[in-house]
Amino acid sequence: RISLIAAMVLTTLVAGQSVFRGTNALFINLVGGAVAALSVGEIRRRNQSYQWIAAIAAAYVATAVAIGLTLDQPWRVIVVSAGFGVLNALGCVLLAILLLPMAEAFTGIETDLTLLEWSDLNRPLMQRLSLEAPGTYAHTIAIANLADSACRAIGANALLARVGAYYHDIGKIARPQYFVENQPKGRNPHDALKPGASAQIIRNHVREGLELAAEYKLPRALRAFITEHHGTGTITYFLDKARQRPADPLDAAEFAYPGPLPQTAETAVVMLADGIEAATRVLNEPTAEKIRDVVEHIVRQRVEQGQLADAPLTLRQLETIKSEFTR
Repeated sequence: RISLIAAMVLTTLVAGQSVFRGTNALFINLVGGAVAALSVGEIRRRNQSYQWIAAIAAAYVATAVAIGLTLDQPWRVIVVSAGFGVLNALGCVLLAILLLPMAEAFTGIETDLTLLEWSDLNRPLMQRLSLEAPGTYAHTIAIANLADSACRAIGANALLARVGAYYHDIGKIARPQYFVENQPKGRNPHDALKPGASAQIIRNHVREGLELAAEYKLPRALRAFITEHHGTGTITYFLDKARQRPADPLDAAEFAYPGPLPQTAETAVVMLADGIEAATRVLNEPTAEKIRDVVEHIVRQRVEQGQLADAPLTLRQLETIKSEFTR
């Protein structure tokens, strides 16, 4: 919509210049600009650039033919005008692709092309996660699949959710052995720590994730998944353990994540997928009914805790998300 409005404004300004008065510049550029704006709504593959060139070129050719027939111009004039339109389509698309990285850096808005680049599991940060915290890596892939499916079902950005899920737990690289998915059976380093110290280690994976994100220049849209996937939730297990030790002073704030709450549908879906994947992983003899109960419980719990208060999700979308997770 922004590019469509910009094309209209620029077309009007250009057509208003004295050198273009009395010409068909307004009509030609308005049609070409509108088609260009509407043809790039979603960028997923590099070969889409051929589609953009074809669409814009077709718009200029159709415009040239329409004007030529209306004004009874010779075919040679029509063909030359259409040829310039095709050249313009080729040049503007190539220029747009060339300027895209700079536009993203200037605006802080990442396109799907950038997300596709960061979805490569062979990137150094993902390689570190797979080697240094293999349990977390497997957990991450499972969450990515869940989030992708749920976001497709509700019309959210599935690619953003998938790539965000890849990086949401990268902070666990700092101390992987303190997270259950990386621990061998019967060996838990938290057994030698006080509940407050354990909670601090668990909570700090958010801060350490942000530090790694800054080090590896992770896009801003993906950093949101690091900070928002736990919201301001409580580290319940260690809080309960601390309450069983009345001799120790208790500060409930030390057992809560720093937040913020999920601000987008995608980060909210990843939050739900994170809790559900962890809960279903420990089920004995998981059946469809047991999984459905876990999904219902986790979603209801997050809603009651207010963790979805800032997320733009409707009740109908939550029902769709639950169905997709259960499936």
